[in-house]
Amino acid sequence: MNLATHYICDDCHARIPLDTPALLCRACGGLLEIHYDLGRASGEILTRAAERRDIGLWRWADLLPVPPGTEPLHLGEGDTPLLTTRLLGDKLGIPGLLVKNDTLMPTGSFKDRGFSVAVGFARSLGVREAFTYSSGNAGASFATYAARAGIAATVLVEDVANDSKVAAISLYGARVLRLRYRSSLEIFAGVSALAEAGFYSFVNFINPVRHEGMKTYAYEICEALGWRAPDVMVHPVGTGGGLWGAWKGFRELKRLGVIDRLPRMIGVQASASAPLVRAFQNGQSTAGPHGDARRTVAQSIAGDAPIQGGARVLRAIYESGGRAVAVDDADLFEAMRLLGAEGVAAEPSAAASIAGLLRARSQGWVSPDDTVVAVVTGSAQKQPEALVRAAPPTDGVVSADPAELLALFGEPTASDR
Repeated sequence: MNLATHYICDDCHARIPLDTPALLCRACGGLLEIHYDLGRASGEILTRAAERRDIGLWRWADLLPVPPGTEPLHLGEGDTPLLTTRLLGDKLGIPGLLVKNDTLMPTGSFKDRGFSVAVGFARSLGVREAFTYSSGNAGASFATYAARAGIAATVLVEDVANDSKVAAISLYGARVLRLRYRSSLEIFAGVSALAEAGFYSFVNFINPVRHEGMKTYAYEICEALGWRAPDVMVHPVGTGGGLWGAWKGFRELKRLGVIDRLPRMIGVQASASAPLVRAFQNGQSTAGPHGDARRTVAQSIAGDAPIQGGARVLRAIYESGGRAVAVDDADLFEAMRLLGAEGVAAEPSAAASIAGLLRARSQGWVSPDDTVVAVVTGSAQKQPEALVRAAPPTDGVVSADPAELLALFGEPTASDR
């Protein structure tokens, strides 16, 4: 069973068949969303998903827009751990804090959720050449799945992207072009022009499928919680596809009658570049340019303007009764250290969920009784120079001489014996 039926435009509500490689609405230029006939769903959906864990997020194929019988484009994405916290929950005064660890995805980033589904969908439509733009993580994920699908990939990489991320994109076989720009608005104008000219795009939101993979967050989290939603979900926000996708997933589960309430969504941006936070603080439905993306270590969520004003992301935050929070680089480094003590190594942007949660807790937006899921979106290995800055210094150099080591360590305790 596949419940996907058509695209629908956010603005003019035009309907477009799913067998069309559609991007923006051809009638008005609005963003497209995939619609599902959830009224046809049966209780067997959850049973089938539970029985197919070997294919990760593709076990939710009934609720994904890929034609029945399509071979999953699967590299092991999905079903990442939902970890209880040993120290962090107590430190924040939130005993019910859980960490969704997407650093363990195939390319080390949550982007694999979206690209597994979006590239698989494009392959089913016969797409053979496509592009995206990226600060690094999305480009690596796209290049990986495109290579597996036989799609020729071009990645426009922000010129501030670190060399490690750019090298990974090239390693996976994509053509890589460094992108000069003064504002994110220039990037969106350029990639929109390419899409309108007929080049197939995987840019977040311009491509209407990527966040369909992101909604599997909601399915996995609610399943792990015994088919209930958390009170709060915290997610780093750049363009916001992860937060929007999760919000869509939670809403679908509620419409299916699987959960009885929705979580509050908290989106976190870097203070140096937080247009969505400013819009939220001003009660606006869209965000204009704000900040300087080059002045933060949080490369993966840095951007001075969101796609189409971030209307979808702000709508999710408002509708859920959530918040948009800004954090400084010092907050991000501290959050990296806190996560490290829990056994999770996060890049700065990924640690933003914990930094933002600290801010939200201090301002009374999260209570001690809440069940909170903080999504950690990317591995610390994505940004090694930031990892070096965040890590505490080592404890010095010692001799390997046995006598000196024994003297240094002293007598073992009873528990060591």
